[in-house]
Amino acid sequence: MAEAEESEQRSSLDGLVGSVVAEKYRIDRLIGRGGMGAVFQATNLTIGKRVALKFLDRDATRDRDAFERFQREARAASVVESAHIVQLFDSGTAEDGRPFLVMELLAGEDLRSRLKREQKLPVELAVGVLKQILRALVRAHAAGIVHRDLKPDNVFLCERDDGALFVKIVDFGISKLTAASTVDTLTRRGTVLGTAYYMSPEQAQAFSDVDGRTDLFSAGAILFESLSGRPPHTGPTYESVLVAICTKDAPDLRELEPAVPEELAQIVARALSREREQRFQRAEEFLAALTTLMPTPLDQIDSSARPRTSLEAVAPDAPALSSTSRTQIGLQRARSWVAGGAAVLLGFALTAFWMGQRRAPAAVSNETVRTAAAAVAPARALSPAAKTREPSPAPTASALPVAAESTKAAASAAPSSSATTPGPRKPKRPAPSPHERPRPSVAPGLELSTQGP
Repeated sequence: MAEAEESEQRSSLDGLVGSVVAEKYRIDRLIGRGGMGAVFQATNLTIGKRVALKFLDRDATRDRDAFERFQREARAASVVESAHIVQLFDSGTAEDGRPFLVMELLAGEDLRSRLKREQKLPVELAVGVLKQILRALVRAHAAGIVHRDLKPDNVFLCERDDGALFVKIVDFGISKLTAASTVDTLTRRGTVLGTAYYMSPEQAQAFSDVDGRTDLFSAGAILFESLSGRPPHTGPTYESVLVAICTKDAPDLRELEPAVPEELAQIVARALSREREQRFQRAEEFLAALTTLMPTPLDQIDSSARPRTSLEAVAPDAPALSSTSRTQIGLQRARSWVAGGAAVLLGFALTAFWMGQRRAPAAVSNETVRTAAAAVAPARALSPAAKTREPSPAPTASALPVAAESTKAAASAAPSSSATTPGPRKPKRPAPSPHERPRPSVAPGLELSTQGP
């Protein structure tokens, strides 16, 4: 019987896709279902904006409490002015009598999905998420609204264009308007509302004076689970969990996760105190304690934990890098550039050394030629023509052997040069005539280039 009813409701929800509600919102697709209704992606045909439409089930519509809870969510979401609370744009009733809410369409995933996938979060990320939750509670409590159902399912991790993480709280369906003249818990006296794992002792016992400190207990339970991978109180049944919450202190967080700083473990323990007077009394106080411990600005929380799914059904993006990861990548790139530059400089140095070795024999040959030319110069001075033009003292007997030895050295060096550069042999130069005019002197080192044929 239950399966038949569920199948009928599912087909009824599927039948809404493609229809137009209130002559303005075209329903595009089903996003998800909850205990009392379903959420659709829709398009405002007037301005083309995509929105989320939340419908109450037909059976829930006939339930007075469920209908009142649905309406209260609309009032609570519209009263609180906070960027960390989902925005409500409109409300109305469909043609079949079902009420609906028009809310902003969020892209990302809820914290429950994240924890199911990764079990727990890094310390900085977990604290950053809770700081944004507390910022929302500051505004909600100031407006006289107690959420009373804070849990990872109602904490949405939004994707932002700059990669930073942005948290929004959703589902104020069982919220309590403390500023109202009459307090209506929406159900009969003594009925427990909320999710057991994150419920405060006073809420588990259905106290009539539940206030904002119950949300702070729930926030502490969310932080405990985000850091350790499990709720602070567990049990085989719903009732056993409630009993544990009311009779036992939460376990020491560091026993489950030693990497958690001692100061942070103490903050979590205070938030989970069974006695309301021993907890943080206001959301601002809880937020200040976390900010003092980790002063990272709310809008700079690293989203290396960036959500991998989207309500818009887009292809999953690669996880964004953390500031630490970006720094490490930057250092790696810098090291790569330095290593590349060093390799280039080493290549230039080796090339220069190699070419220097190639040029060494030529340098030796030129030096030998210059030495020989310097030695031959006195011999040229002995020619009669040179004597008539520019008399010079006669060389000593000891100079002639030196000139002869230098001439032999130059002659021995010549074959080595020709051996390195093969080519046609040049004809021997005839001996100079006694009447030949002396060749003008040339600068040392240029003798080979000025020789005639």
